[in-house]
Amino acid sequence: MLFSSRLILSVASTLALTFLLVACTSTPTSTEVTSEMLLAKPPLDWQLVYQMNNISTRLSEFVPPDETNTEWTSRLSLESFKELVGSDPIETLLSEVTHDQQDCNFVQHFNLFSGFENGFPVSVRLFLCGESTNSGKGEIKMAKAIAGNDYFYLLKLLKQIEPFEPNQPDFAREEIAAWSTYFRSISLCDGNKPEHPCSDRESE
Repeated sequence: MLFSSRLILSVASTLALTFLLVACTSTPTSTEVTSEMLLAKPPLDWQLVYQMNNISTRLSEFVPPDETNTEWTSRLSLESFKELVGSDPIETLLSEVTHDQQDCNFVQHFNLFSGFENGFPVSVRLFLCGESTNSGKGEIKMAKAIAGNDYFYLLKLLKQIEPFEPNQPDFAREEIAAWSTYFRSISLCDGNKPEHPCSDRESE
């Protein structure tokens, strides 16, 4: 399937509008050390395969119901880092490009949205890795970075596919749209700060 820049721009132009209207239908995943709440839940029936939760770093990883922690093709990670507070979401995702270039025969990447959601700086980017030296597979990844006041949040959805040439991954446009809708459902709020309200989002 031809995965052209025109297709990406079409998806991105749609997202530029829809990412301005964030609707969260999830429950908070936070600890007692902050009033910030990342309103997020995994896709339906996805299972938790790894979790780490301490004051400085929080990480939860999920895979589809028929996959495992060691045998998987799709993987979702929800991460938050205290030491990255103050980082710029755009620059953080661009550094992800640099990291991926060390492991991939080529990397293409596309900004899908950069702006504000619920008063927090946010950036969303799509990454295409033709073939990873680690897995021997092609990789499609969507990442969302949110700059909170207490934590910096990094969300990644990765899928392994057969290796591909530039612009030609075997990956349907409909699946990109589904990923985008899912990422749009995730947001950050702070019940103690009126500029980052939680109540409306929690009730949606």
